[in-house]
Amino acid sequence: MLNLLGNIFSWTVTALFGAITILLAFESWALLTNHEPVTDYIRPAVHSYPGIAFVIAVVIGILVGHFLWGPAYGRTSPVGKK
Repeated sequence: MLNLLGNIFSWTVTALFGAITILLAFESWALLTNHEPVTDYIRPAVHSYPGIAFVIAVVIGILVGHFLWGPAYGRTSPVGKK
């Protein structure tokens, strides 16, 4: 069961980074070819709903902080496993 959850998490993170890569590629293409970039859709939404945008930014910040600066133990830790 634990291996299944690890696989689901791994595929989810892979899909997330794939989606981010595709969005960044589209943004670059749109800027280089003078088309409307994703940013032009996001800014009006943030100005219309600043509270929701703030909550989303906080949740993303918490998740990134949790995964990048989590507890210092495990296989890659200088201390080793606990």
